[in-house]
Amino acid sequence: MGAGLLDPEFLIGVSLADDRFKIVARVGAGSMAIVYRAFDHRLETEVVIKVPKKYKLQDVGLRERFRRESRLLVQLQHPHIVSILDVGLHSNVPFVVMQYLSGGCLLDRMQARNGQPTALAVDSIRSWLLEIAKALDFAHQRQVVHRDVKPANILFDEAGNAFLSDFGLTKIMHGEPVENAANETAAGFVIGTPNFVAPEIVLGADYDGRADQYSLGITVYNTLIGAPPMLGKTPSATMVNQTRRVLPLISDVRKAVPVATAQALARAISKKPEERFATCVEFAEVAIAGLSGSQAAVPPPQKTIPRPKKPADSSAKSQADSTSVKRKRPVQSERIPSSSGTLINTGRVSQAKSAGIIDCPQCRKELRLRAEHAGRSGRCIQCGTRLRIAANLMTLTVLPEPGVGPSGSSNSSAGNSADDLIIGEKVFGLKLSRKAMMGLGIALLAIVVTSAVIFAIQLMRPDLDKQKQEQLQRYQNREGG
Repeated sequence: MGAGLLDPEFLIGVSLADDRFKIVARVGAGSMAIVYRAFDHRLETEVVIKVPKKYKLQDVGLRERFRRESRLLVQLQHPHIVSILDVGLHSNVPFVVMQYLSGGCLLDRMQARNGQPTALAVDSIRSWLLEIAKALDFAHQRQVVHRDVKPANILFDEAGNAFLSDFGLTKIMHGEPVENAANETAAGFVIGTPNFVAPEIVLGADYDGRADQYSLGITVYNTLIGAPPMLGKTPSATMVNQTRRVLPLISDVRKAVPVATAQALARAISKKPEERFATCVEFAEVAIAGLSGSQAAVPPPQKTIPRPKKPADSSAKSQADSTSVKRKRPVQSERIPSSSGTLINTGRVSQAKSAGIIDCPQCRKELRLRAEHAGRSGRCIQCGTRLRIAANLMTLTVLPEPGVGPSGSSNSSAGNSADDLIIGEKVFGLKLSRKAMMGLGIALLAIVVTSAVIFAIQLMRPDLDKQKQEQLQRYQNREGG
């Protein structure tokens, strides 16, 4: 190391920031930074300190990027983002101080007792996916892209709450692609981790928050099969896979994953950013809802998703299949009274016969949907059942009444206001289905045609009577003559 520089590999016992932080132990190291556990004498609590690896300190732009980006990251405060408590330089070595979380990371949860990675329970995404998605969308609204979403950067506290770590660290360590020499190859310069990085970042194209959504989707896929799904023989091969390999629908690889959740995941990891969800929260909500069948799944961006002849990792496949079910489980539902007093099955779903034409899953009467209905809830015009309309207008799902609990008991705190949206159409103030409307239209048309014929006959009758009178007069004249 140069004069005046500390070796970041050996900082145990060193005090930083005017003796505020005392480094007590080394926790681990990644590809870019070394992680230490330290004690904050001011707040009297444990903290985590990260410093760049030795080779990164030779990057002439590192300290300028650190000065430019780190102050912004201190202000990135969110309930599910690991707080950055302080930043600074010590003997010309940049350091970042973050809150200490004792619950480990998502990668730790995937480690079996023998130290080998294993697939997590399908329901496990409920405990962290939505929280991390909210953290990402919060950052994206402030024009900050994480670029390194992966299991190792999803941490947990003692209560099991999820936090996203290392916001901005990738940008500080690497900078933007335009800041680097044009002859740097993908093998030597990686923005993010090859197993999870979005294809547009690999290709050097423009990117936004949807790149983090892709990495989040790959992270979900990884936890549910127990292995990185894009892993190649080398980092370069892995990045090529990110740009070319289309993963099979995860429900085909692990039968325990509901198709609705698998379809949401397939959309989130689409190679084209414009085919992904608008936000990470939208992806998380659809994926989690698919676990219970309480909401219609959004179809994947691809017209067809190839089914693999062999899984990429046979050991991961066998581990995943060990937790799968032998047959498809029915949609969970509760029988509760509707507003009219009849029993309804919440969670029941009906599929559209054609775009916008669908039967009510409760009364089976045909309803017609319009574009402004997409993603909303309302009541069937025929039976008054509360329904959720899918964003693609292809399914209707029965919802419980606002004032009725799961067991059918009244819940006054839930509210009793009815939905403003009425699903169906009215004709002359009457509640009619589309079939009834067509029948009424045909009947009206028949009445109009019949009336026209009668009217035409009545118009012709005076001429016929006159002709008869003339014929009678001629006959009488001949008889008289």
